Amino acid sequence: MQIAVIGGTASGTAAAAEAARRAPGATVRLYEQAPHIAVGACEIPHFVAGEIQEARELVTLTPEAFQSSRGVETAVRARVTAVDLDAGTLTVDCDGDAREEPFDRLILATGARARRLGLDGEDADGVFYVRTLAQAEAIYAHLDEHDVATAVVVGGGYIGLEMADALRQRGVVATILDPAGRALARTLAPELYAPLGEALREAGVPVRAARPERFETEGGAVRAVWTDVGERIPCDLVLIAVGVEVRTDLAEALGVEVGDHGALVVDEHMRTAAKNVWACGDAVAVPRAVDGEAVHWPLATVGRKTAYVAGKNAAAGWDAGTAAFSSISGAIAVKAFGYEIAKVGLDLQEAADAGLDAVCAQVEHWSRVSLLPGAQRLCVRLVGEKGTGRLLGGQLIGREGAALRANVLVPLVLDGWTAARALDRLDLIYNPPLAPSVDPLLVALVKLTKAL
Repeated sequence: MQIAVIGGTASGTAAAAEAARRAPGATVRLYEQAPHIAVGACEIPHFVAGEIQEARELVTLTPEAFQSSRGVETAVRARVTAVDLDAGTLTVDCDGDAREEPFDRLILATGARARRLGLDGEDADGVFYVRTLAQAEAIYAHLDEHDVATAVVVGGGYIGLEMADALRQRGVVATILDPAGRALARTLAPELYAPLGEALREAGVPVRAARPERFETEGGAVRAVWTDVGERIPCDLVLIAVGVEVRTDLAEALGVEVGDHGALVVDEHMRTAAKNVWACGDAVAVPRAVDGEAVHWPLATVGRKTAYVAGKNAAAGWDAGTAAFSSISGAIAVKAFGYEIAKVGLDLQEAADAGLDAVCAQVEHWSRVSLLPGAQRLCVRLVGEKGTGRLLGGQLIGREGAALRANVLVPLVLDGWTAARALDRLDLIYNPPLAPSVDPLLVALVKLTKAL
């Protein structure tokens, strides 16, 4: 039996390794079009900032190590251009040399690419995307080789915010463009934004409520960004971080459905509509635990979990694989400009959009016992469903203690705990330099329970 995996990174390597482990007699081959099969993409802002010294440190797995440790045949700089399901063959382009490779079962881990804007001047020197190691190296080299004083970051999501912070650490003054007029608009409720907004102002990083309309160039290099409100923002560098789009070409040619979310549609076993074809990672949509809505959630943690399911089931066979992926909590965290910002589940607006009757409770409390040095104020905002009392989500922001407290909420959201049950059952740590006697989460749960 021959199992082919198209795409590397977190999901492709995890799927291939799991398939090889579950079917030791099979030949498992992984094809990756980039020079590396696994790169720590989330570390890119820290590399650009200079906190990580060498680009090679972001390479988490080499083809040689993967093949020797997992028994997976690995080809890099190998782009699969076509799949013939009937013949059971892949057309693979290796540096211009096309060849056909056989397969019996196929796993699509084709992932996603940085979303382009389609604007004039977007391909100018000094305009970059933030997705791959090659792009990270190009940004770093540009900062080293040019006199970069100002930058525009297009997109105020978590990548845009982290990159603006990285540029600040390199002595570059950045302006963030986001239609919402604030950073992390999809992660942080407006009621929680004040501390982050103040931190950005203190750092000299304005957030403009605007979209780029075109990039002004001179001698092939970017010199300014013109916005849809008629403003010209001079700059030496532009970073575009407006999300990703799934690579769907191969899948669509096989008849695999692409949903309204732009990702591949799979069942709980990661099976696509094409027989003997599974998909995983950033390429697929997954259900939210709170309401079962299929969403595109392109994060490495989810990518690996879906990959394990795809790998196990591909090894077992189309009708024999029983491994299943359940759902996501929607957990995410960012650290930038001195603040931790974290979110789990739905915010109040998302709950309303999902047709849920919800209320919220917001508190501000100490991250540790206030008498001790370093104690910080921490804001917690929880959302619950009327009638059932179910905890739907939470958001936290503070200079310390936000992200790991958000982790406490993950199993509660996944398992449908009520706020009252959480308040009754959570036995949280109290230690003066680590956490106060009544944790901020419990304070928020008390308020939410009353609101419910």
